[in-house]
Amino acid sequence: MATGNTAESPLTQLTSPDEFFSSCPKFRILVLGNPESTKQELFSKVFGVELEKHLVAEAFEDSHDIEKELDLEGQNERLAIYTSPNFGSDDEAVYRRVCDFIASRSSESSELKDRIHCIWYCVASEEERPVSHLETRFFGGGLATVAPHVPVLLLYTKYDDFVSRVEMDWSHNAQQRGLSKVAVTHILKDLTTKRFEKTIKKRWDGVLLDERGRYKVQPVPRVCVASGTDPDSDDSSFERLAAATLDSLREWKDWHVKMAFASAQRNSATISTQFCADAATDYFTVDTGHARKMQGVDIRDIVPNFFAKAIRIFNMRDTTAVLNQPNLLERVLLAVFGADQRPLLDESLHRSSTEPSMLLNLSPHERGVLLTQALASIVMFLDKLADTQWPQSDAFHTLTSQTVERELRAVGAGHAKRELLETVEGSPIFASCPLKAAIADLIVKAVALADKISSPHGRGAAREIVVIDDSELQEISLSFVNDKGPDDMVLPCGLTILPLN
Repeated sequence: MATGNTAESPLTQLTSPDEFFSSCPKFRILVLGNPESTKQELFSKVFGVELEKHLVAEAFEDSHDIEKELDLEGQNERLAIYTSPNFGSDDEAVYRRVCDFIASRSSESSELKDRIHCIWYCVASEEERPVSHLETRFFGGGLATVAPHVPVLLLYTKYDDFVSRVEMDWSHNAQQRGLSKVAVTHILKDLTTKRFEKTIKKRWDGVLLDERGRYKVQPVPRVCVASGTDPDSDDSSFERLAAATLDSLREWKDWHVKMAFASAQRNSATISTQFCADAATDYFTVDTGHARKMQGVDIRDIVPNFFAKAIRIFNMRDTTAVLNQPNLLERVLLAVFGADQRPLLDESLHRSSTEPSMLLNLSPHERGVLLTQALASIVMFLDKLADTQWPQSDAFHTLTSQTVERELRAVGAGHAKRELLETVEGSPIFASCPLKAAIADLIVKAVALADKISSPHGRGAAREIVVIDDSELQEISLSFVNDKGPDDMVLPCGLTILPLN
């Protein structure tokens, strides 16, 4: 495949992968917590780094140097984590050290790549302690004073432990009174939410919100996060955390900060797909409402350039450089494109568009479609690979040649490729495109439809904690299939049963 490294090559017009990430090569995050509230699973489930439990615990002790990055042992080159105890102990020295660090890492004079881009403030959900004086100061204006543009998220960690404690307090007696296990499950879902609202969330509401329920200083997204230690547990809370962290970065005017997080996180293939699609728009122009391939650069140079960037955006743990195999890109495209399209694909990958070939007969519209299909094929393949590698119930997996071969066969034999190609070909944006963002949206749509056709991943909106304003258990109503008849049931006062036949 041509690489176009000569002085006259149009590749000189393309941003190299190294230069593409040069503005912000690492996402830098400060995590404030303690050994109880901050576990290694927090980093494993979101960033795909496996750390020893004792090393994570030591990172939140008073003696830890906040200026020293957490040693990730080379597991994620796109990430830098700084740690410190939180302010729950009301230690003024810790507070001052953290504020000084944040101020030094967020000044206008510091380069974007060296700044702190986000803060996670962790408190354990099972902690009964009140909000400390220094926490009130920090969230009441201290952070806004030293770093008004650095977003902070409040993480209620170990939420599943809080749920388990509520269950232990109530479910045993409930079943003794005649409630079925199904009924208990539904009631507990509401009961734990109400208990959390009345205790932990209420305490923090008093710090963050005014009497009208509005943030006093700045928005502070709050996420309940599971401990992640149970192999059979639901990991959707980590998906919520990844999505909330990305959303909090909207204050950053530089898109490269968001890109840094998208490539540092290893939780959501959807996030990586979106940012790959955004990067793909650099290869297009929108002229008089038409989406076209950028002029002066051949598809043979664009496609490998994008593939190299997309690999870095997905940032899978590829210790043996499986994704850098010389012929992998061509194999991916050949697996997606049909036999009738392969001669044209072969020419687009190996010949200049000015050489005598079928490419000369393509209209600008057709070249735009062909390029978009090729870029979408790359994203779809990496999206499928990410789903096989990213946080599983036991551990984060390293990419292997066997996994790549299996996914290539699945793409070639499945129906997803047809859905992808037809979605792009049938899009009206090549004849009516107001903004380049429409190209990114098309790629995301094509990958999502292909994903649904091939093997649904169960993706979608992460389940949120439902906030119930009612104050008493008897106001809960539920719908369930009961394994006992109504006459056999002993129910709390006011509970409504809606049997499903």
